[in-house]
Amino acid sequence: MDVEAKTQLFTLLGSAHTLPILHEFAFSAEPRRFNELQDRLNVPTTTLTDRLQELTDADFLRRHSYDEIPPRVEYTATEKTTNLKPLFEFLCAWAVYHGYE
Repeated sequence: MDVEAKTQLFTLLGSAHTLPILHEFAFSAEPRRFNELQDRLNVPTTTLTDRLQELTDADFLRRHSYDEIPPRVEYTATEKTTNLKPLFEFLCAWAVYHGYE
């Protein structure tokens, strides 16, 4: 992995609320709606909008909009996100071991 690619990845992952959003999707196969994510993660509206767009653009999430009234949009994890599950499990175990309970 070259330096530019690492920088882009770390910039995305280091953005506010990105890791909690990815964690939410890595551990659930269920589609998530915007309001559900906002309620569960307590992320400001503008930030959540930006992160969902960035994660969709980077192929971590898929966005599906339904042609309904009122409009309905759902997000689902891609394989790229579900493959993060072991990393999150390790990170959580590391945090407990080092007293970040």
